[in-house]
Amino acid sequence: MIFKKKLYIKGMDLKQNNNRRLISLIAPFAIGFSLCACGSDNVAGGGPSGTEAGNAITAQILIANAPAANARVKLVEHNSLDGQGYTATADSNGFVSIEHVAVGNYTMEASLDESALALQLPVDVKDTVSDVTLGQQNLQKSVFIGGSITDFIDDTTESLKNMNGYVKFRGLDHSAAITNGKFEIFGLPAGHLNMVIIPAETADTVKVSVETDAGDSVTTLKPNTPEPEKETLLIDDFEDGDFYHRLAPEYTNFMFGGGQWAINTDPAIVNIDTLPGSFKITPVATYTPFGGSPFTAVIQDDGNGGKEVHFTIEFPDTSAYKQASAIVKVDIGNSGVSYDLTPIDTIAFEAWGQGSSDFVIIDATLKDVDASLGGAAFTIGKTSMELTQEKKKYKFALADIVPNEETRKSATTMGLVFHSDAELHFDNLEFIGNDLLNIWKSNK
Repeated sequence: MIFKKKLYIKGMDLKQNNNRRLISLIAPFAIGFSLCACGSDNVAGGGPSGTEAGNAITAQILIANAPAANARVKLVEHNSLDGQGYTATADSNGFVSIEHVAVGNYTMEASLDESALALQLPVDVKDTVSDVTLGQQNLQKSVFIGGSITDFIDDTTESLKNMNGYVKFRGLDHSAAITNGKFEIFGLPAGHLNMVIIPAETADTVKVSVETDAGDSVTTLKPNTPEPEKETLLIDDFEDGDFYHRLAPEYTNFMFGGGQWAINTDPAIVNIDTLPGSFKITPVATYTPFGGSPFTAVIQDDGNGGKEVHFTIEFPDTSAYKQASAIVKVDIGNSGVSYDLTPIDTIAFEAWGQGSSDFVIIDATLKDVDASLGGAAFTIGKTSMELTQEKKKYKFALADIVPNEETRKSATTMGLVFHSDAELHFDNLEFIGNDLLNIWKSNK
């Protein structure tokens, strides 16, 4: 459905075109319902012309091809705003005839059942002796138009936002009061509608053209701004085999801890069999020479010519360490610096293996936290997941993990937290959203 809107300004008279400016808007609009009528029988009708002419407008008004008895019919000059015209009522067979019609261009409207059904048809009367036969016309569902005036025009000045006045339709006997900038009108016939907004306070008027279908409910003519297509930003696929994510070299001081991957445990004891509090991580991670990281040990071949993170973790004696936990994590940017994640719509990654985990987002810059909670005190959002034996792509809406938008504006880290033995395969961490590189311009 297409709407075309024109705004006339500067005190223009309804029948004058002087001193006006024109603003046009063409916008798409979803189609709703409309209606139409038809009729013909010799039920007399008449109008204001007083002519002695012998012509007649005839039609048969139907509902789903059955006669619409007692349908109300009105013939109004097509540019008129006063709704005055010729009237008639259909007989029991739906036939209607309006006689002695003056030469001119008209709109014929038919309606029935308290405005639930209606129609409009253009009628061209060329002379005062020839009949105009409109044939059979089926009524359809009527149209509603209403809401705020500012949703129908471009001018959003305060005087129009809260205006009082009237809405009228050229060629139709329909009008509605505008109170504090709002109006509503039911029972309009579907099709092309020429709506005129008439403020009470000024002589300026606004013309709005609307194309409708049966049953439409029109509450705005302003186009819906399409959402920009989401972009996908690959954070890491581990193909380079290093311990910092793909954006780190350009957007962080990665040589000094920016954008790094790590596995942290609590207690911080790993692969020391003689200590009861030790985790066992396989493959064994050992420090490499200066500038290296034990994380590189868990970047393994994926069996398809690529790389992935793959390790198993066994927890220490739970009777001694009931709160033991481990996290495989990545810093979003520089270590200890928070970033605004609001450009992210969705976080996605591939994971599979065995065990349970929580995907968490952390803000390590939080203050006044409960120290007894350990690392969990800095968690601003989390969602639980059960690893499957088959590769699975997980997608989590950021708003579901961190519902508070203000909280999403400060995050340092994200990762997977484990509280019991597990095996993890992990690959292809992605951010999905818009303007994603702005994340690394928001560091605090």
